Amino acid sequence: MIGYLPASGSAVADTLISGLDRTITWNHPEEFFAASSLDLEFEAPIKPDRLIVKRASQAGMDYLVMFENLNIASYLPTDFENDCIDESSEIVESCFVQAGTHDFDADGLPEIILAVGDGFVNLQVNVFSYHPPARPADAIRTENWELIGNFSGQSKVVIKGKSVIIPFGSQGLEQKMVFIDRSFFEIDH
Repeated sequence: MIGYLPASGSAVADTLISGLDRTITWNHPEEFFAASSLDLEFEAPIKPDRLIVKRASQAGMDYLVMFENLNIASYLPTDFENDCIDESSEIVESCFVQAGTHDFDADGLPEIILAVGDGFVNLQVNVFSYHPPARPADAIRTENWELIGNFSGQSKVVIKGKSVIIPFGSQGLEQKMVFIDRSFFEIDH
């Protein structure tokens, strides 16, 4: 059984994204395998209960989705490549992870958002959609999770309704992505 520890650090100081429904941070805890844990609320017969962010032995980071009633876990198919990730897929000490949920389409299956950044100029955001399986035996299929958004910018990303606003550059520029028909589209604003 995996032990759960509360997120380390200050939630106010350690945020890369604002506007999430639920959120946690993971901030290089003193105990090597200490985890940050987020309770998930999905409206589906076969649903994940908890998201766990922790260091993995010799393999970077784990982003685990636990199905506690089934006593199984699956991995989110993350796609992070920025200055906050080293050669072994570990988060460098000047960076941290923020995880959370937001139901962009109000379907009862909130999207899971993972952000890796330093709180200043390096930020990458992954957004995952959950496709509930028909049978409990299929709960750990990789097809249940789809990476529907992969955005880069600078802190702080703002989530508002169906929009993700990503700042970049030193001139106050931003990219606005809107969730329409299960996909993100860039719009001019």
